[in-house]
Amino acid sequence: MAQLPQRNATAQVINTILELLTFQGENSLSEIVSTGVTGLDEMVSGGLPRGRVILVIGGPGAGKTILASQFLYKGLAEYNEHGIMVSLDENKDHFYSEMLKFGWDFRKAEEENKFAFIDATRVSRVAILKEKMLKEESGSLRGKQLQIDRLIEELQTKIKQIHAERVVMDTLASLFYRFTDPIERRTAGVDLIEAFSDLGITTIVTTELGHLGLERKFLDEEFMVHGVIMMQTLYSGGTSTRGLQVVKMRGVSINTNLVPYTIDRSGIEIFPTMSLFRE
Repeated sequence: MAQLPQRNATAQVINTILELLTFQGENSLSEIVSTGVTGLDEMVSGGLPRGRVILVIGGPGAGKTILASQFLYKGLAEYNEHGIMVSLDENKDHFYSEMLKFGWDFRKAEEENKFAFIDATRVSRVAILKEKMLKEESGSLRGKQLQIDRLIEELQTKIKQIHAERVVMDTLASLFYRFTDPIERRTAGVDLIEAFSDLGITTIVTTELGHLGLERKFLDEEFMVHGVIMMQTLYSGGTSTRGLQVVKMRGVSINTNLVPYTIDRSGIEIFPTMSLFRE
């Protein structure tokens, strides 16, 4: 038990050093990408660093997929930046149907060659069940790694086809169901995040928050990415409040306060000047 705080403290020191090494001062407009999420740009000095990988973590129902999809749709609709959704959690028809509730017509965007959807559920937990039933060889480590390699190749092809500038992968947690061994899981996460970084495309990767509350353990993936945004629903006295925090964003000044946000028919709105807790 005594080793955990030391491990976290060491990781935080390493992360701080990395932030100092990568800090480049103020961003010019060409170096940042607007999130398209009301209030979020204000918390990250105008937008996300272009070409970087950002991790969005949160509990079930926090709105991770909505925030990431809003980033994609606002990008193609308002900034003519084409995008790709890599989904390990749901198929295309379900995604299109859910996003229409917010007025985001991804199907039309696909027809206009501004958007592409990659159904990667074959490498998630659904595929595990099929493997158990059919006893496929793809359940081996080599088979699972091969599927990840093919996924990256497919993504590279789609990026070239539609000239994509934004990518979302939703959700890393589904992929990890295929890697029950901690070492395999970490290797898969490192490989994916490094592959996204090498692409030079502004990327949001979502994953699950393992523990709800103000105190938590850091995920290994947090130390591999350029930025981390945390979303969660906090419960107190029989009521719930949605809170968002920019945990880190290398190279830019950020508002690290835990602030409230809402989800309505227009998507997510964040209130960066409001305090989540009343004094």
